[in-house]
Amino acid sequence: MEQKPKKQNVTKTFTKLALPMLACAVMLYSSCRKNENAPAPVNKTAQTNSTTTPTNSDLSKAIAINLAHSIGGAYGGVNLTTGVDSLSLASHLGPHNDFESPALCGLFTDSLVNFSNKQGDTTSHTGGNLTFYFNCDNGKPSGYIAYDSLATTRQAHSWYDQFYVKQAYTIKCLDDKHQFIGVNGDNYFYEYNQVTCGCGEKVITIQNCNFVLNNLTIDVCKKDILSGTATFTAYGEGWHVSGTLVFIGNHTANVTIGGDTFQINTLRYSW
Repeated sequence: MEQKPKKQNVTKTFTKLALPMLACAVMLYSSCRKNENAPAPVNKTAQTNSTTTPTNSDLSKAIAINLAHSIGGAYGGVNLTTGVDSLSLASHLGPHNDFESPALCGLFTDSLVNFSNKQGDTTSHTGGNLTFYFNCDNGKPSGYIAYDSLATTRQAHSWYDQFYVKQAYTIKCLDDKHQFIGVNGDNYFYEYNQVTCGCGEKVITIQNCNFVLNNLTIDVCKKDILSGTATFTAYGEGWHVSGTLVFIGNHTANVTIGGDTFQINTLRYSW
């Protein structure tokens, strides 16, 4: 029988059990929101002190950091670098229990996110939804399908930052030891940043990146994307580009934009 999605309040029993397993994969979340989906990014006109268009070299670094950070969960979405073992209950049931979480096999869960925080004069809020479908082989976790749609705002006295991430991934173990995973899917990232200078003038930047991930192979022990590609389109104030990232291992990717190729050390920009 086909299982239908079931909305859950985060205080339900399953979510309490799943939280330790998902803590390495997603941001901490608390009570449900009235609205399921994160709000759509606000369309605002960018204003800056400079009309200089960024070079392809600069853009290649910015695009690489957006993807690397997003894959690593820095924007609050799924952290692909933790692999699938974080989904197992075995580590939470004691050293003599061989239970490999068959209860999760084929399970579909949809949880809402509403998390606020304050540190000093900086306040932040993350809201949206997280959806998981767990796959197993022979009763053991072998991968999962993940969808997330999360918006985060951060604000202090002189600056305001909003970023929004929407991801749809299919993750599959590639070896018996679960060291390597394969990933396909889509990733969308949006950022709106406003800084008020001492003179009272506001500097605003807007960036958007759309990625399509094709057959990524990730070493979850080394936190390294060994192979695979990601096509992208990206735009900001005064510029719009498209191109491809080719991952070649050793924390390195070749980024091609407009016929120019730049080799980027993603370790510098990621986990």
